[in-house]
This record gives sequence, structure tokens and C-alpha cells, in this order.
Amino acid sequence: MKQTEIIESALIVVALLSLWPVILGHRSLLYSLWLLSMLGVMAWLAVRRLRRIRAAADEARRIRDETEKPQRPPSLDG
Repeated sequence: MKQTEIIESALIVVALLSLWPVILGHRSLLYSLWLLSMLGVMAWLAVRRLRRIRAAADEARRIRDETEKPQRPPSLDG
């Protein structure tokens, strides 16, 4: 795993753990701001991951198209 993927995974875990105070009924202005920042982080991560997935799919499609290209038939000249 790349370092950026590890950081992204850690941020996801932090965002998920940030939901526990809501489950336990904790409410405050500072915590609400924290949740909004985590929402922004999750949106940013989603965009990054979707771009990475799209780039990988495009690369796989390009490789598939190159391998499926018709090959030049052998020459019949003697």
C-alpha cells in the first residue's frame, strides 16, 4: 500500500469513530464543526478515490484494446 492510501484509510477510520458521540447523544457546537470538517474530508477522499478508479479503468481499457488489435497477417511473398 502506498503512503497516501494508508493516510486515506486512517482518515476514514477517524471519520467513522467521530460518529460515536452522535450515537451516544453528545451535542456541542465544536463537535458539530468537527463533523462538518469530517464530511468535507470524506467528500475529498471520495473524489480522489473515484478519480483513481477511473484512471485505472481507463488504463485497463487501453491495455485491453492494444492486445485485441488485429495483428498484421504474415506476408505471402516467397
